[in-house]
Amino acid sequence: MIDNEQLNLILASNSLGRKSLLNGANIAFTALPADIDEDIIKRKNIQLGIEPAQTAQDLADAKALYVSKLVSVENRSALILGSDQICHLHGMILDKPGDKANLLGHLQQLSGKTHILTSALSIVQNGQVVFRVKEEARLTMYDLSAAEIADYIEQADDDVVNAAGGYHLEAIGVQLFRQIEGSYFTILGLPLLPLIEFLRGTQYSQTI
Repeated sequence: MIDNEQLNLILASNSLGRKSLLNGANIAFTALPADIDEDIIKRKNIQLGIEPAQTAQDLADAKALYVSKLVSVENRSALILGSDQICHLHGMILDKPGDKANLLGHLQQLSGKTHILTSALSIVQNGQVVFRVKEEARLTMYDLSAAEIADYIEQADDDVVNAAGGYHLEAIGVQLFRQIEGSYFTILGLPLLPLIEFLRGTQYSQTI
């Protein structure tokens, strides 16, 4: 088990979803959001032809490295956790809808197709990336009618417009899908099992 008394983990995000996953797993942390412009990184990578999965990793790196510069010198040994998630379809990044009008177009685009969610995390310690991992899940939506999409938009939580893909799988969004392949935690935005393995290994290595 992870020894929370010895753990010094800082989450470089204010994401309620990621906080909930860490709290549910009984992993102690403090939150210090990274103030980075994600669109700059996305646009640069698109121009360079970098695949969406790598963009998720680059964003996770950027968040963790940014926060690592904010921590005090006395706390430089803290583990800074950066994470990001990208929704992509046929190699094209689909940004978070942002509002209900964009959500409609988003769902029309995904209807009847298989898209990918890539979730990446980075751990930075003493200003250096010491661990990286990215995982993907493949999600296939039903071929949704206009009425079904309208019904979903009416019933879904308002916050889905800020979610990758425009849905929360842990809520009514699960009704959109015919098939899902991949880790539940990856879909929620944090590769939790690799993170736990890393934290367990780190703490074990410090005791031997």
